[in-house]
Amino acid sequence: LMMLSGFDDSLDQRLKRAEEAEGELLKLQPMAAEAPKLRIEKAKHQKMQERNRVRESSTQVARQAAEAATDKQSRVPDLVDAAGKAVQELYAVMRDIDAHRREAAESLALVDRVDYEIEVEEGEEQEIALERDPRGLAYALSARHGDVRVKAMLEDLAPGFGFLKGCNLAEPLYRDVANFVIEHALTSPESVLQPNGKS
Repeated sequence: LMMLSGFDDSLDQRLKRAEEAEGELLKLQPMAAEAPKLRIEKAKHQKMQERNRVRESSTQVARQAAEAATDKQSRVPDLVDAAGKAVQELYAVMRDIDAHRREAAESLALVDRVDYEIEVEEGEEQEIALERDPRGLAYALSARHGDVRVKAMLEDLAPGFGFLKGCNLAEPLYRDVANFVIEHALTSPESVLQPNGKS
């Protein structure tokens, strides 16, 4: 009987502990059931925190960049004014150079015409003295005169002349500016500009 009673006590204790554990489980079950939901909420919270961090960081970068752009832009009016004046001055100088070159060419064309007439007259006299027909002489002599000779004489007066001589045209932007001015200032820009931009 004592053994049975001892067994009953042990059983009672085990049952009590089991029931206590069962009670704890019953209390924990709702909390455990919340775990998936809480994990999702935590992930959302972390994602929101990361988004807020990115938003704040990006906004700060954007603010600094916008302020820097505004600060730099404040220099633009003066730079545009300076660039415009420089281009206007370059344009005026190119126009003057072109006018002087054309004046020189026109004067040399008169010189060439006089030389041609002298050659024709002297040549005809020689042909007549030799009893030869001088009619084709003027045409033959004309090949040595005209634009080709005028250019040669102009080159003799100003050897190696170039509208952009000595300019740094390695930078594409410099070349573009120079070409832009030349196209607007010169009467015959095609004689100066080349496909590669060098003059």
